[in-house]
Amino acid sequence: MKIRSILATGAVALAVVGGSVTAAGASTTHVRPVPTATGSVALSGPIQYVSFAVSAKAGHHGWIDYANFTYPAANTNVWNISGTHALVFAGTYAHTMTVTTVTPLSTHATRFSGTGTYNADSSYTWTVTGTVSWNAVSFSILYTGTNAGYRVSGHGWIAANGSVSGTARDSNGLMLPFTMPAGSAFQVLRYQAPVTWAVISGHNARFGFTIPSYAPAALAGLPIVVKVHDGGPGYQNDTYAHGVATSWHNGPVTQYPITSGNIIVNR
Repeated sequence: MKIRSILATGAVALAVVGGSVTAAGASTTHVRPVPTATGSVALSGPIQYVSFAVSAKAGHHGWIDYANFTYPAANTNVWNISGTHALVFAGTYAHTMTVTTVTPLSTHATRFSGTGTYNADSSYTWTVTGTVSWNAVSFSILYTGTNAGYRVSGHGWIAANGSVSGTARDSNGLMLPFTMPAGSAFQVLRYQAPVTWAVISGHNARFGFTIPSYAPAALAGLPIVVKVHDGGPGYQNDTYAHGVATSWHNGPVTQYPITSGNIIVNR
C-alpha cells in the first residue's frame, strides 16, 4: 500500500487570546516525506530470506538482514536440518528421518517437512513437520503406515557439532528422550549490514551495502547492489534482485522469486 501525505488545506485554527476566541488560517506549508523502502521476503533459488529498512535521507540509509540457508557458514547459530539423518528415541528405537522441504520464516528460522521410517520394521512409516529457530528444534511426527495415527512431538537443541538432543512425548503420554548424531544440522550464512546509499523513485528502490568482515572470506567485503519493486499489496507482483556492484550505485543483478512476505516502497 502506498502512503500519501494528507495535507490540510483551507483549515481554520482557533486560538484563545485574552479570553476571546479568534480564528487563524492554518499553515499550508507542504512537508515532503523522506522516501523509504521496507521489506521482509522469502526467496527461492537458493533458499534465502532478507529483511531491510531503507531511507533516502542524507547521512542515514538504514540496514539489511540477510540469510542464505544453503550456504554453510560458521558461528551464525542459524541452522539447516535438511537431509537424511538418524533419529533415536529412548536410546533404543532407531528411526531414519529425511527432511525434504525447508521454508524460511525469517533470517534465523525455518519450517521443515519430510518423511521417516522405523528401522526395525519399514512398515512403520511417518511424516514429520517442524521448525528450527536459531538452534531450537520442534517437530511433530504422524505415523501413516503400521500403527497409523500414532503421534510423537518433540523439542530439542542443536549443539555446536550439529547433533540434536531433546525430549519428546507420544500420543500415549510417554516421555521419550531423543538424539540425532553430529552433522544432522549445519550452520548457514547470515549477516546484518548498514545500507550505505539508496535511490528511491516511484515504486522502485535501489540501494547498496558491503558484506561485513565476519562473513566467509569469499564474500566478506563485497559491495552489493539490491533492486526492489513494489507491485502492490502482498508479494505476488513485487520483485527482488541483488548482485555484486561493479560501479557506484549499479551493477548486474539476479532476480530471485519471492515466495512470501511483502515489499513496500513509499515515495
